Amino acid sequence: MVGPFSSLLVTVRCDATAARGVGHVARQMALVEELLARGHDVVIAGNIEVDWAKRLTAGLSVVPAMGEDDFARWCVEEGVDVVMIDGYDFGPLGETLRAAGIPVAAMADGPFGADQVADLFIDQNLGARPPADATVPWLTGARYTLLRDVVRHRAALPRPMPAGRPRVLVVFGGTDPFGGGPVAAGLLLATGMPVCVTVVAADPRRAAEAGALQPGAGQDVEVVGAQDDLPAVAQVCDAAVSAAGSTVWELACLGVPTALVCVTDNQRVGYDIAARDLCLGLGDLEELRTDGVARRAAVDALCGFLSDESGRLAMEQRARGVIDGAGRERVADALERLAAR
Repeated sequence: MVGPFSSLLVTVRCDATAARGVGHVARQMALVEELLARGHDVVIAGNIEVDWAKRLTAGLSVVPAMGEDDFARWCVEEGVDVVMIDGYDFGPLGETLRAAGIPVAAMADGPFGADQVADLFIDQNLGARPPADATVPWLTGARYTLLRDVVRHRAALPRPMPAGRPRVLVVFGGTDPFGGGPVAAGLLLATGMPVCVTVVAADPRRAAEAGALQPGAGQDVEVVGAQDDLPAVAQVCDAAVSAAGSTVWELACLGVPTALVCVTDNQRVGYDIAARDLCLGLGDLEELRTDGVARRAAVDALCGFLSDESGRLAMEQRARGVIDGAGRERVADALERLAAR
């Protein structure tokens, strides 16, 4: 529905690169979909280098990344009403924009991104809380999780009942720069249990590593490329193993029981809370890659995960109760209020 602010021009500053992944763009596309549905105009500003992200942003207005001063001048010249910043290494961009009179919203993941200067912060991680010394509004927790149309649509459909060997999706973001997918798939095979594993590997190196794994009796490994409709693949799986990034909240909304691996420091906050309350925590990627004790513990945990169908069902029900899919509407409301102010 088009609201009272039908002429807003919103610019989203985010990147999608092989080194940084596509999570920032993926979650912002959910907000973009909501803003467009309300009749607003949106421009993406950033380095969109990954093919999957290029397809995701096809048809939108995209401008290359600029330095802070150039970007602020561009925003003033174009009449931008509000900027959303989603990224951790953009320097004093928010301060520069605010000095130019542009209202700023910024995404944070715990302390990551929280050092930006902004009029509004959003931390969509489960259990997130505003800093004790916050002087501007913070929208925190799962009520503000940004989910794309394709996720919300699939989440409304019934999931198939488990039948036969568990089907497990392994997905470590859009690029898997740290090689978590092959490690996780190897852990699943190390359980020795019958299982069908689907590994998403957009990078040819990861595809080769996953393809070199040797399944045991009753085990299969399928390696697929980047998926434009990952929720459709996830929905027909009985479980997933994922990095602790934005994909976790998509899987939770879909009701897919998930085991988590913490890949980078900026995933730590989300991992710790989700592993405690919502998912099965397997540990840090580097430890799982190199530490025999950590690997054995993760394999034992996966054995229980694969064999406990009722436990996975309970996990699915908890996840569906936490993520309602309406977070992007609440964030869009806040952006409209910010622009009006």
